[in-house]
Amino acid sequence: MIQYYKEIGLSLKDIKERLNEVNLNTMPEVLQERYDYIEKEMKKLKLNQAAILRSIESFNRYLSMPQIGTFFFEYMPERTIYVYNTGADLFSYTYYDYEYYLRQFKDNLEKNGFPSTFFANVGTMVRQKYLRKNELYSDEIFVFIDKSPDITLPIETIPAGTYLSLCCDVYEDEKKYAEKLLDEMQTHHLKPLGDYFCEVVTEYPDSSNGQRKIFYKMQVKVK
Repeated sequence: MIQYYKEIGLSLKDIKERLNEVNLNTMPEVLQERYDYIEKEMKKLKLNQAAILRSIESFNRYLSMPQIGTFFFEYMPERTIYVYNTGADLFSYTYYDYEYYLRQFKDNLEKNGFPSTFFANVGTMVRQKYLRKNELYSDEIFVFIDKSPDITLPIETIPAGTYLSLCCDVYEDEKKYAEKLLDEMQTHHLKPLGDYFCEVVTEYPDSSNGQRKIFYKMQVKVK
């Protein structure tokens, strides 16, 4: 019995208490509690597994990306995202303000039951209505989320299609490169068919300045 209860995850303290009670009537309740706990942990592990897979894919994409400042077309499949409104235009703020809003976003996700490992490939976006006016205004942050019946957050769908993309690796340069992306679209008479997304493809600590080294990919679905 002790070995069985250990295998399903009960601690020795819990096993001792239950066996000392010598009350078979309580065992269904104990086992149900353990079952519910395992079910919850399995859901959490699946989310972590999906997050790790996205990170592996992101690093592989980084290794195959064109050089910074090079325009390129790519076909992207349909994706789903969860969007968080910061209430502030991120293009008007510094890197440290950006980190502040990321922290708020991360706290919001954790309150909704997502583990911290899920917080990857975060990005900013500009809605299509601003792109049509050739304006850059970004007050929303997003994170990619796999479709799942366990996810109750309101999600948006990024449609599949051909995207014009451009990469950079300095936070302060995003607006400059985003403007180049819009100029390239105008030069070649490309129409935006959706929102602008600036996705963090990879990131790692930079000990030289206490910031993160971030590799961004800016993208707009075009026609």
